Amino acid sequence: MNKKQLTLIALLCAIAAVLAALMLWRQPAAPASEGHDSHADSHGHDDRHAQTNAAPEQASEDGAIAMSAAQIKANGIAVDTARPAMLQERLHLPAQVHANAERTVALAAPAPGIVQSVPVSVGSVVRRGQALAVIHSPAVAQWRADYAGARQRLLLARTTHEREKSLWEQGISARQDLDAADSALKEAGIAAEAARQRLAALGIALGIDAAGVSSAVTLRAPLDGVVIDKPAVAGQAADESKPLMTVADLSQVWVEAAVPADSLGQVATGMPARVSAGGVAGPRETEGRVAFVGPVLGEATRMATARIVLPNPDRTLRPGMLATVDLMGPAREAPVTVASDAIQTVHEHKVVFVRSAAGFRMQDVTTGRSDGRRTEIVAGLAAGTPYAAAGSFLLKADLGKQDAEHED
Repeated sequence: MNKKQLTLIALLCAIAAVLAALMLWRQPAAPASEGHDSHADSHGHDDRHAQTNAAPEQASEDGAIAMSAAQIKANGIAVDTARPAMLQERLHLPAQVHANAERTVALAAPAPGIVQSVPVSVGSVVRRGQALAVIHSPAVAQWRADYAGARQRLLLARTTHEREKSLWEQGISARQDLDAADSALKEAGIAAEAARQRLAALGIALGIDAAGVSSAVTLRAPLDGVVIDKPAVAGQAADESKPLMTVADLSQVWVEAAVPADSLGQVATGMPARVSAGGVAGPRETEGRVAFVGPVLGEATRMATARIVLPNPDRTLRPGMLATVDLMGPAREAPVTVASDAIQTVHEHKVVFVRSAAGFRMQDVTTGRSDGRRTEIVAGLAAGTPYAAAGSFLLKADLGKQDAEHED
């Protein structure tokens, strides 16, 4: 055996020794105590990871928010107690101010003609009998002429009747002549009265003087009020179908509220109403009562109209102004109520955050009547239970953060 062969044998032995050492190092260590030759217990369960995979500490209760008394105070969360209260149910509705239609008059020409002058404009305050427009109409001239002719025939018939009566009393004329004169007098009287009433019904003055029959007719204000519309201008043609202006008495207005169909059962005539309307000097609140509830729903809105009639002596309520109406139902006692701001909606459930030893706990509730300040709790909360009355939205936000962290 030469030197080269000896070197090769020594190298192979060294490699074998290294491999044996590696195999011994990777072999699992022997059990620390006797009687545990395997990791399976009597039931065949492996307990090697019983310690490392132990269940973590149980998570906090769902809907619970840990918060110390100092944190509650720092966050401005006010704690109150659920208690009985008198509730006057309130229905909050959008509304609009309208002119009182029963005190609004649209004026048109009594007959076809031409507008000569219009001495008023929109917004003008007018008095009953004040001239608003002058119109020249041939038809009016003809009606005045008809009345004048009827008056003359009446005077002639009266004279004839008196003469025939005198002759009959003297035995000169026959009775039938007196009867004919009496009939003619009555017919002339009827014709003259009909002509007069036609002019009076259209507000046309007789317009008959020494100069003859006039074709001019003056439109006059039928009531004290304000001109709220005036399409008429001098020189335009006018007739009975086209209003020349509209006058409204704004010392009293209508406030009409839109009532949803599902709330109509809560609305009745005579119930108290609180109207709030914005103005230049800020919102104005006025007390009134429901005077009318519409019997039909609007085709587009599917809502009915509740009308409140309000005095408006200073004219601060203007037609077209937006308003809100709070309809107040009868006051009744509710056994359990909370502040309305305390109620939050979480996952489409109404909840109240109840005070607990660790902070607060979310509690599902069923609500009933409300007056805007306090809300009845029908189920889910007992009287005397402390809860977060103000600042509950902060607790809802904290709860949302917890849910987000669990999802991550």
